[in-house]
Amino acid sequence: MPMKYDLLICTFSYGGNGGMKSEHPDVRDWLLKSIPEMKEDSRIGKVNLVDMADTPITMTRNRAVRLARDKNYDLLLMLDSDMAPDLLLGQDPEAKPFWSSSLDYMVEYGKPLAIAAPYCGPPPTENVYVFRWRSGQSDTPDDVDMRLDQFTREEAFSRGGIEHVAALPTGLFLCDVRVFDLTEPKEKGDSGWFYYEYEDIYETEKCSTEDVTATRDLSLKGESDWGYNPVCINWDAWAGHWKPKVVGKPQLVTPSMVSERLLKIGPTRLPENEKLKQVDFTSGLDKSWDAPKRPFKVPR
Repeated sequence: MPMKYDLLICTFSYGGNGGMKSEHPDVRDWLLKSIPEMKEDSRIGKVNLVDMADTPITMTRNRAVRLARDKNYDLLLMLDSDMAPDLLLGQDPEAKPFWSSSLDYMVEYGKPLAIAAPYCGPPPTENVYVFRWRSGQSDTPDDVDMRLDQFTREEAFSRGGIEHVAALPTGLFLCDVRVFDLTEPKEKGDSGWFYYEYEDIYETEKCSTEDVTATRDLSLKGESDWGYNPVCINWDAWAGHWKPKVVGKPQLVTPSMVSERLLKIGPTRLPENEKLKQVDFTSGLDKSWDAPKRPFKVPR
């Protein structure tokens, strides 16, 4: 790579289905702090910021890649409108700034990489948007028992450092532009770098979003063409995700926490020799909850 890297930052601050610009203040706060740091870094040359407030997101992500390639940028940083970058800085002693720690790793590695910040989906499940390959059994014919699966919340909680993974989210995403040489469309009709996959031919149910398909393809093509996986997750730089609350790093549930909660719940339970009864207020008689109920008649 060159001694100085020209950087293109693309934000996707669309609202109203692309009719207006909208983003969480955490995005601009992070950019206001980070851009001066980027410009002061001796490894960075030109820094440019472009806002792509349009839909669909597949189109604008592909547009960002093409712009970076056409204008000969070395690095591309994607930042979505609902991110809270560097969420744990100042709270977790192990947390690191996404920008500097990711760039350090890329320079030290010496080969084209794509690095993302981890974050979770919206409640009530808050699943982790980082993927690995899994299998359910060993010694299967032709090794066909394999699937792309998300890291569990417990697995993600215990991770640290930068890890090469199977696929990841691109809400906060720094990449060497050369990685997109791996999956460049060759002719009309080919999918772009970013595209959705669907469950049926009518495209009524999605099964893979554009960030997963793009990084999964980069990972597989990198292994086959370059001999290594260029797709990495920076576990030390968790981002928040405003959906509709800010979703942070998974919290670990330990046996001690469970026992404390059970102890708090215990005193509220009825003694073994007591039962909860349903009271018929018309007659004043107790009735068991298990007692058969009379059919309900709709008045005419």
